[in-house]
This record gives sequence, structure tokens and C-alpha cells, in this order.
Amino acid sequence: MSAISETKIDKFHEWGNILRGFEILVTPANAESQLIPQLKQLLDEFDHQQDGWREEQKLRADDFNILRTMRLTRKELCHSDVLAWLLDSRETHAQGELGFRLFLNKLNLPDEFADKNYKVTRELSGEESQLDIVIEAEGEFIIGIENKIDSEEGKDQTKREWNDLVRQKQRLNIPTEIVAFFLTPGGTKPGCSKFRPLSWQIVADIFQTFSQEAKAELVRIFAKHYAETLRHEIVPETEEE
Repeated sequence: MSAISETKIDKFHEWGNILRGFEILVTPANAESQLIPQLKQLLDEFDHQQDGWREEQKLRADDFNILRTMRLTRKELCHSDVLAWLLDSRETHAQGELGFRLFLNKLNLPDEFADKNYKVTRELSGEESQLDIVIEAEGEFIIGIENKIDSEEGKDQTKREWNDLVRQKQRLNIPTEIVAFFLTPGGTKPGCSKFRPLSWQIVADIFQTFSQEAKAELVRIFAKHYAETLRHEIVPETEEE
């Protein structure tokens, strides 16, 4: 994973220690005497730049991230909750169907789904399984999402979930095909071929766009932080690159 293990200020300290190590090692006995004032000048400039960066960060705090601060970056249930929040037009982001519409467009699904009277359900229990997120509109469509962060798919899990989605489709008299996603950090192939692999990189892109199009400032800030969290804490390095 490409998790951030150091902030920029940590790197400043690391670089400063390296430079000061050179200052200790380089003496008139083992180097040209004119090198010493040059090195001291370099250290003084480094300290000046570091102080300037600290002052600038008092206003910007570039390294601050809500989810990292709360240690929620690896909580699978938390990520399912946030994704369901984005997709639900009735949620507190107050942006209506914007999040769901961005989701549909990114995954090449019918845009008109967002115009239907749909609902989003967390942990929908069926006869054989419990699916993390289900978006459905009676007589219109049904979309299922199984989310994995660190855990692996259970025995025949997506097959059992698909069976329950088929039953739900029949109960709601839905004429369209079932759409089901297996959401993982790197887009892992699910056990059931009916499920489509989906990576958290794609979800990060959706949240990034949402952060740019949402009208409420607090919502934009949260969505931006969340997209950054996914890219740095969840998405594998090879995929992020």
C-alpha cells in the first residue's frame, strides 16, 4: 500500500538531520576549509525555508486529513457507510442525486436511474447473505455492492449474494438486469462471474468530482479529504500510479 508514513514536516526534520550530520563529519581535517562556510550557509537557508513552510501551514494545514486523524482509514464498515452516504439522495450532504449520478456516469450505467424514486440500503439481509449496499427502485432497477478492504471474500459469498439479488429483483418486479459490483482496493475478481470487479481508485475519482461539483463547502472539504484518503491509504501503488 502507498500509505503516507511521514508528513512533509517529518521529511524536513529528516533532511535537516542529514545535513547536520554532514556538518559534523566535514571538518578542516578531512575537507577543504572553504567547504565549511558553504555548508553552514546551506543549513541556515534550510532552517529559513523550514520556518517559512511552518508559518504557511498555519493557514493551510496541507497534511491534515479527517479520516487519518480519526484512524478510520482501514475500517471496512466506515467505507461502506461513506459510499452509501454519497449515493443516497436523502443524505446529509444535501446534494440530492448528484453523487449517484456521478457513480452511474463513471460506471457507464443509465443516467436516468438517478431520476427514479430509489433508495439506498446498508447491510440488506437476504435468505443466503447480507449485502453491504443495495440501491433499488421498485419496478425500475437494482444495484448491489459488496465491499472489501482487508478481508477476503467468504465461501461462495458473491454467489449467495447474487441469488438474493435475483429474489429481490423478482419481489420488486424489476425488468432491468441486475448490476452487482465487487469493490476492492485493486479491483479483485469476485468468485461469482455475475459480479463486476470495481476498484476503490474509481470510487476515489467519483468522490474527487463530487468535491468539485458539490455546492456546500463542508461537503466539498469532506469529499476531497475522503478521495485523498482512498488514494493514499487504500489504493495499491501500482493502480494509483
